[in-house]
Amino acid sequence: MSCIYCEHYILYKLSDGNYKCARCKKKFSPKKVDRKVKILQAFLKELTPTEIAKKYNFSYVSVVNEIKHIRLVMAKICEERFLEKQEVKEFEEYLYIPNKDIHKAQNFLTIDYGNIYNIMLSDMKNYDSLNEKEIKSLFLQSRIIKYQNHIKIQEFWDYFEEFMKKFRGVNKNNFFYYLKEAEFRFNNFKIDLKQILQTK
Repeated sequence: MSCIYCEHYILYKLSDGNYKCARCKKKFSPKKVDRKVKILQAFLKELTPTEIAKKYNFSYVSVVNEIKHIRLVMAKICEERFLEKQEVKEFEEYLYIPNKDIHKAQNFLTIDYGNIYNIMLSDMKNYDSLNEKEIKSLFLQSRIIKYQNHIKIQEFWDYFEEFMKKFRGVNKNNFFYYLKEAEFRFNNFKIDLKQILQTK
């Protein structure tokens, strides 16, 4: 076993069962690390929090909290990968309307830079006062946007629509992290335990 932070091979076992690295001086619990690894691997296989908690006999709340942290790290990876690139091939705005409810709609810009990247746009509260005719117009715009000739962007939108069907509604404050999870998975980005541990 080596240090989970710096990979140094000299570790001191402490009286509480934890380990301390001789080089970076950081401490870690093998049990907590094992739990994080299992949750991460299961989440990447798209198991739900309930399925993960049941499979490993973990607390449901602790699994949900760990997944929130994983989504945060995924978002960070997506941001870093985009900032590494200079060339943007094409981009298009998308209006995601869950269950045809315009008042729960989310607006974002999808960019093709070789991979896919998404930026949240205006808060849909601006549309709360729309009448039926105006709402139908927005639905029409959404359909038109979907059929424009941006193949990779269209593929992502189709993927995202299917991805979101797994969830029984997503709080608007958390929507960004679900969008970034979909972006992460669509791009086949990688994540490891060290990234989880180093991101607070």
